[in-house]
Parts: sequence; C-alpha cells; structure tokens
Amino acid sequence: MAEKTEKATPKKLRDARKKGQVAKSKDFPSAFTFATSFSLIVATSGYFFKNLAGYMLAAFTGVKEGENIGAQIPMYVKAAFQVIFNTSMPFMILISLVGILVSFLIVGPLFSLQSMKPDIKKLNPVNNLKGIFKLKTFIELLKSIMKITGAFILIYSVVYNSLPEIVATAGMPILGSAIVFSDFLIKVAFRVGLFFLAIAIFDLVFQRKNFAKEMKMEKFEVKQEHKDTEGNPEIKGKRRQTQQEIAYQESPRAARKARAIVTNPIHIAVALAYDAEEDPAPKILVMGKGVTADSIVKVALENNIPIMRNVPLAQLLYNKGKIGQYIPEETYEAIAEVLKWLDSIEATTEPEYNVDIFK
Repeated sequence: MAEKTEKATPKKLRDARKKGQVAKSKDFPSAFTFATSFSLIVATSGYFFKNLAGYMLAAFTGVKEGENIGAQIPMYVKAAFQVIFNTSMPFMILISLVGILVSFLIVGPLFSLQSMKPDIKKLNPVNNLKGIFKLKTFIELLKSIMKITGAFILIYSVVYNSLPEIVATAGMPILGSAIVFSDFLIKVAFRVGLFFLAIAIFDLVFQRKNFAKEMKMEKFEVKQEHKDTEGNPEIKGKRRQTQQEIAYQESPRAARKARAIVTNPIHIAVALAYDAEEDPAPKILVMGKGVTADSIVKVALENNIPIMRNVPLAQLLYNKGKIGQYIPEETYEAIAEVLKWLDSIEATTEPEYNVDIFK
C-alpha cells in the first residue's frame, strides 16, 4: 500500500464527520465533569446539609407521643424524596449541562445517523483480532492500568496519612466524626480528580494526533479529490461521456495504451492507464467480459503489457468502475499495490509480464 503522507483535506474531514468520525476523547468529558461535580459538592455542601438537617429535625420533632408512627411513615418517606429531589435536581442539571458543553467544545455540533447503523464488518473476527494489536488499543489498555494503579496509590496515601484522625473519631461526637470523614473524602476526591484530569488531557492530545494520522491521504487521493470537486460539472460530464464513447469505439484495441491489465482471469479483463505526472489516479481505458475480455488479453500479450490475476479487484473494477473514468475510491489500496508491483517489474531489464498476484 502506498504511503499516506498528505494531510487530510477539508472535504475528507467533512465526510468523516458525517460518519461520526472525529477526534474525541471519552476520558476528558468524564474527568472534567467529575472535577466540576466535586467542586460543586464542596461549594454547596452547606446548602445540602441545611436542607437535610432541616428535614431530619422537622421529622423527629414532629413525632408526638402516643401517635401511631407506622401510619406516618409514608408521609415522612414522601417528604424525604421531595427534599432530596429539590436539593439535588439543580445540581444534576448543572452537571449534565457541563458534560454537554465540554463535549461540544471538543468536537463541536455533531449528530450522525451513519454511526448508529449496524456494521457487519464489526462482527468479523479477523478485523477484531487486528484491532487488538493497534496502537490505539494499547494506549487504552495503558490508560486503564495507569488510572487503576494511580487511584489506588493516591487513596492509599490519603488513608495512611489520615489514619490517626480516622481512629480518633471513635471517641468523637457524630458531628466531629462527620467533619473528619468529609475532610478525608475531599482529599481523596481532589487528588484522584486531578490525576484523572491529567490523564484525560494526555488522552485528548493523543486522540487528536492519532485521528490526524488516520485521516492522512495518498498523493493521488488528493489529486483525485481535487479533480472531482473542481471545474464545471457540465463540462466534466460531457468530457467523461466523450471519453466513454471513444473507449467503446476502440474496444478492445484501447488496451494497447494500457499500463496493466487486471483479469478474473478468464471472465473479466480491465485495462488501466496511469501517468503519475498527469493523472491523479489510474483510469479505466476499456473492460469487458467473455469474448471482449479474451480480446483485451490478446491485445495485451501482443503489446507486451503486464497482465495480473486479481479476482476480487477485477470484479470490483468491473462492477463499480466506468470506462473513461478514474478507478473507484474503494479500489485505491489494491491499485496502489498493483502500481508498486508495476514499478518494480518495469525497473528490471527482462520483466515477467504475465504474473499472478493476489490469488
């Protein structure tokens, strides 16, 4: 496969975005939301305590001697839910908005139905096995190990340093014990939150660099895209129609100008032309089945043109390609291998032109 050295064009990035493919980090929004939640809890702890303490005081003082307490339980439970709901709902709404805002700032507005469609390729065990050995998978595993190990070390250090205070709570009033434990939890959450946020920032930088690398293009992909997007559509359409008509008129003699022939090997033959200095991608000169395919192969043999046996590529070119036009985008990788092979045999003094590859 030809090396991808060119940065992704805006069009390719737009197309990828439509499919839901963007540079995003799952860790950053969650870590930032955790840090925000922790800060809000600390800032509003007095508000929470005031509401809950007020409810408990009202509940205990409301119980009168001689009354049936069991009959009052549903009322107290309902009141408890109301207090918890009214106290926590503004907090939950604010945290949700923070999470949405962070995701929006990272990837922008994004809604893609294509990413929700089921993909049969994901069920392919071979593709899944290849995914295990990707750098991205290794980084995810490394992050998980770092988060678990780091969190354990931080929690252990806080427990170790706070152990005397925790033991001392055995002889303290309930309020004093609550203050000690709240300080302990604040220390744990603060340190773990900062640690997770640091990992999330690293992950965000990595995901952006990795996405940019995955989106890189080959040189003839860039040329092909430029060719497809620039110029008057009507003129391009007429030019393609003229090229097809000429190709059909010369078929299969047009194969004489081909750089290579891709065969099925006996049912299909596709003649390809390519000039690296002028063409953004290889072009289909002529193709055919049966007798036409035999004639194309015969012309190739007479003119010493390389013939390659590639069943899936020949079928794909025949089914998706059009005479006089550049090859379909989905054949780029396979064609890149073919061009590389052609360069190698053309560099030899006595090339073997009739070689089977990709059996």
